[in-house]
Amino acid sequence: MRLSFPLFAPPGTLAAESRGADRFLGVLLIAAAAALVAGWLLPVMTVRTLLVFYDEVSILTGAFRLLESGDVALFVLIVLFTVVLPVGKLIFAWLAWSRLRVDDPRVRRVLGWVETIGRWSMLDVFVVAMLVVVIKLSLISDVAIHAGLYVFVAAVVLSMVAVRRIAVLAHRRLAGDSPSPSSA
Repeated sequence: MRLSFPLFAPPGTLAAESRGADRFLGVLLIAAAAALVAGWLLPVMTVRTLLVFYDEVSILTGAFRLLESGDVALFVLIVLFTVVLPVGKLIFAWLAWSRLRVDDPRVRRVLGWVETIGRWSMLDVFVVAMLVVVIKLSLISDVAIHAGLYVFVAAVVLSMVAVRRIAVLAHRRLAGDSPSPSSA
């Protein structure tokens, strides 16, 4: 029995049949999930207003401040694109890689969901970038960027790499190609 990550993956899954660097796609998905949570919680910026007032803002605290100020639509958009869709993408990617057999008809459906969700994955980075630009353009505020922004961007990039590789492997298997050693 060949061991892979996750250990004892069901036969016929991409995880069980992966070779080379592809065996670590599960680790990459877990790293993306950890970076995503850290990106939500770590400060992404400090806003200094009138050289006196300082406020560290994380993605989640910023979202909840929008909710408190009555900007419900913006709160919903930020939570949807920075929490719900990225988490859904990672969950579906994990299922496609580690649990569903490649010959299972649900694989095509799950991969379709992952790819659809993935198309929206850069919108969350765009939202954060727009927030930074708007604050930086303010005449009375100064913004300092913190590690949370970079960790969040790293989560997006890691998930994009992992999801793309999983989709490539699955499409090859669904097309009938034999699994080949990977150089992912």
